[in-house]
Amino acid sequence: MATAPLEAREVVQVVGTLVTLWCLALLALHLTAAPDASNFWGTLPSAWDHPEPNYLVSAAIGEFWSVLTTIPVAGALLFYEGCRFQYGRKVMLIYGLTCCMYSLACSAHLTLQRHVFATTVTAVMSNALLTFVMFSHVVHKALQSLLLRGLVVLVAETLLVTTVACLPYMIKNGGVWTLFVVQAPGVFLATGLAMWMALRSTTSEEKTTYRLVSGSGMLLSSAMVLSLVECLIGFEWGFWSGLWGFPYLHVAIHLLEQFGIYVFGVGVAALEVLLLRPKEFQHVEVRSLGKLSYLYCELKSTSPLLPAQEPPRETARGEAAAPEVVKFVNGQVEEPRRALAPLEVERARKIHLRKRTQSPGVAALRPVPK
Repeated sequence: MATAPLEAREVVQVVGTLVTLWCLALLALHLTAAPDASNFWGTLPSAWDHPEPNYLVSAAIGEFWSVLTTIPVAGALLFYEGCRFQYGRKVMLIYGLTCCMYSLACSAHLTLQRHVFATTVTAVMSNALLTFVMFSHVVHKALQSLLLRGLVVLVAETLLVTTVACLPYMIKNGGVWTLFVVQAPGVFLATGLAMWMALRSTTSEEKTTYRLVSGSGMLLSSAMVLSLVECLIGFEWGFWSGLWGFPYLHVAIHLLEQFGIYVFGVGVAALEVLLLRPKEFQHVEVRSLGKLSYLYCELKSTSPLLPAQEPPRETARGEAAAPEVVKFVNGQVEEPRRALAPLEVERARKIHLRKRTQSPGVAALRPVPK
């Protein structure tokens, strides 16, 4: 039976359930906080503070608008699609880490806790490095060496941890600058490689995959450009005081990242299914649900009643044997028997005739006239 395509009500259910749960949790925190509390989590001043004014909308939520726009919508939707269409363990691992990193980002903006922020940035880049380990071998034959990929990741992780541990506390507004310095080089490099692979692609599968990945790279690169603008002018001009401190620059960055991460997740699934495991799927294509793209997959499967066909066997004389015949008796499958080849039929007829005429006790019999 064919796999049903993704429906709009499924997307609404996943997103609606997730947003409702997070909003209920935020509402519970808001109701428990004293109205005159100014530092509910006790984390101010914070080197990771963003341009959005703190505790302006709620006494329990450090950066209200940033929290709302980091609810892990992209990760949850990708994870649901991965379970529904069975993309595979590697893709599901990346989707699971995407949900975790967005949950950490949401908690970081909620509490302004420096360790949560540091863990969030490390998780974001570690997820990107994990993707590099799993799939970068398609870019160049030199990267087919697992040892080389592991060495690249080791060096990158060392630089990442060192930067996150030191840079935020060395310069003014160091947390925002750290986000840009850590993320932007990798995003720009990955986008350039994706566009290069898209230009070099020859098959329709390659074109589809690298078009998705390069599209996500352009979205994420746009977010990095806005991140630089925020670092330069965001603390003076990056929010609207008359609208509860709405940080339009940072909200735009978050939205671009959500869309970019989602498209990137679809591209990773296409890379795994279309390029690396195409024989395991009966039908694969990128479909659209309105403006939302997703990867439709249908696994190859055999009928529950009919056994899988085996390759034709050869007889003793080197001839291909006839295929097995399956019969149904009272709605049940009878033990399959192999149909006999013409030579085997003739041999069986002679043996049967010999048994009837030459077996002991039969040869001595004489017909008796009536």
